Amino acid sequence: MEYSRTSPSQELPENGSGEYTRFFDYPVPGRYGDPTAEYAALKQGAAVVDFSYKEILRLTGKDPTGLLDAILTNRVPKEERLGVYAALLNQKGRIQTDLRVLKDGSGDLLLDTEPEGAAAAKEILGRYAPFSRVKVEDLSEEKPPWGILGFYGPRAGELLGGASLEEHETTEIEIGGVTVLAGGVTLPVSGYDLIGPSDKLRTVREQLVARGAVPTGLEAFETTRIEAAVPRFGSDITPENFPGEAGILERAVSFTKGCYPGQETVARMHYRGHPNRNLHQLVIEGAPPQPGAQILQSDKQVGTITSVAPLPVDGRTLALGYLRRSADPDAPLLVGESRIQLLTA
Repeated sequence: MEYSRTSPSQELPENGSGEYTRFFDYPVPGRYGDPTAEYAALKQGAAVVDFSYKEILRLTGKDPTGLLDAILTNRVPKEERLGVYAALLNQKGRIQTDLRVLKDGSGDLLLDTEPEGAAAAKEILGRYAPFSRVKVEDLSEEKPPWGILGFYGPRAGELLGGASLEEHETTEIEIGGVTVLAGGVTLPVSGYDLIGPSDKLRTVREQLVARGAVPTGLEAFETTRIEAAVPRFGSDITPENFPGEAGILERAVSFTKGCYPGQETVARMHYRGHPNRNLHQLVIEGAPPQPGAQILQSDKQVGTITSVAPLPVDGRTLALGYLRRSADPDAPLLVGESRIQLLTA
């Protein structure tokens, strides 16, 4: 499990060799074996998923929590080991990236982002950090680079010796003679994200597989993500979206914290108006479309597909996509020759 890092890619999911290259230029396995068995491990057993393509930043200095509270959409908890999911916006309230904040127990903060949002995160943090006497380090560029190993499923806690963590809560865990940071995960599937240098993660992965965990590719994980209706920055969320239309208000936005860039737009849209479009979970009845496909109603475009589950769930093809507020939920919706059923209103 050697980790290398290059710039993000926007290619479509399958490259013809069973590997995904949509999110990044270096190959990340779409599957290791039978993807349905890998999906079953996520839902019923224990699965390990490689997220080494994500960007990991470390904030150190006088008051990194204060810096983030001034610019994030969500409040960083006061508890020593509890983090948060949030977004960085521009002044107009559009999402520049989403991210997760974790605490390593020393007072430093770790942030992880999707590769499509990494440049924006570094630019915004770099703009504000000097005023707060905070240093921003890109751990993904260290030697060896830091990475994330997802470890999910109902048996994951058992294989980690019964560790129990809230969402975004962290602790150090020793596996195979090495220590890594473990963060609690509830969405899209419960378990842990294990964070540390790639050489340590390689040892951890070998140990977890030896204990019975199933190596799992992105086909199975993407299916659970879309099944849980969890949007991903770079696919379902872009810098054109507002939090109120992307379905992340409850998870990513606090309406009681202090000011942050874009707050006025977010509050006004939430309290006084309605977004012109909203992200929905969909069922595709027919041939699966590609992300970016138009959703039509009475021959007029009323939306766009953003993600399609690689695997069927209970015999259905699930997808995520935006629909305009003007779309009639009771009238037929089409993408190509396929009909669409809304699962979320």
